[in-house]
Amino acid sequence: MRPASGARSATEILTLLHEGKATAEAVVGEALEEARAHAGLNAFICVNGEEALEQARRIDLSRGRGERQPPLAGLPICIKDNIDIEGWATTGATPSLAGLKARRTASVVKRLQGAGAVVLGKTNLHELAFGITNTNFSSVFPSACNPFDPRRITGGSSGGTAAAIAAGVVSAGLGTDTSGSIRIPASLCGIAGLRPSV
Repeated sequence: MRPASGARSATEILTLLHEGKATAEAVVGEALEEARAHAGLNAFICVNGEEALEQARRIDLSRGRGERQPPLAGLPICIKDNIDIEGWATTGATPSLAGLKARRTASVVKRLQGAGAVVLGKTNLHELAFGITNTNFSSVFPSACNPFDPRRITGGSSGGTAAAIAAGVVSAGLGTDTSGSIRIPASLCGIAGLRPSV
């Protein structure tokens, strides 16, 4: 299974949406189809398709009324599953947290949502973000696989986000990085990763 060679960048998707050549619902629907097609990569811990499609429909209705849109309106993204979204589980890819629901949304996610980004789902990681391979030994959260060769690692700890982007499911996503947890998976999956300074 190889990444989609025709995957569009975030800029290309946003241009299509801004010019009215695509609807947010269609773009999010395509991303959900890609997530299903690449389910074997274990990139996602959860996908919230109905919520994502509902948000996309609201964006399309707003755009249809001629209302000014925020800069990322309709762009599907993914969020590493150690970052809180209110009402969603934040598992950290460990069975002991599998049922824990977040009571608030992290500021970084709020800012992306405020800019119009549509969260497709939460992505896999090295258990509790404590490792650089994204190799998990739990049957509950199996390891994310590299889209270029599923027998190889994605690198960690943000390996699920890197796999989802490299496979063309989404064009952008959030990871976390203390000692290379964005930079290593980005390198091993052939994508760009940015770790801002503290």
